[in-house]
Amino acid sequence: MLTLLAMMMLTLLSVKMNSSLLQTQETMQNSKFGLAAISLATSVIENANKLAFDEISVDSSITSTTVLTSIGQLGVDGVEHANKPPDFNDFDDYNNYEYDERTLASAYYHISCKVCYVNPTTPNVAATSQTFHKKLTVSVSSVSMQDTVRINTIFSYWYFR
Repeated sequence: MLTLLAMMMLTLLSVKMNSSLLQTQETMQNSKFGLAAISLATSVIENANKLAFDEISVDSSITSTTVLTSIGQLGVDGVEHANKPPDFNDFDDYNNYEYDERTLASAYYHISCKVCYVNPTTPNVAATSQTFHKKLTVSVSSVSMQDTVRINTIFSYWYFR
């Protein structure tokens, strides 16, 4: 009887240890996927921040928001190709840009971008007209991850009189 009780306790302990190890491993895997997603989003943001603020600011300075790309026209124009970021020449070309990252060994990721104008006092609300501030939201998701990673950046245009 004592032997049976000891075997039951050993079995329960073994099951508890395996459960704990599996939870730890799942947490570690999800952390690795999350770090890769953050890296992918940061790369997109760094590439976007290297570009001009707006199509018109590529070759000239801007003194009025009325000459900026209209809200409905944010994204690639006739010069760029929608799926080729090396062809992008201004920040808002990343609007509606999407691609699947399949070169990493850990998992497949889907990256999608949205660009909108924002006001400095309400950066989480899309502006209803052009401003000197554009917000890029990069979302990275994967079937291997529990959550979607979203990173925002605001790019502002400054001019001096």
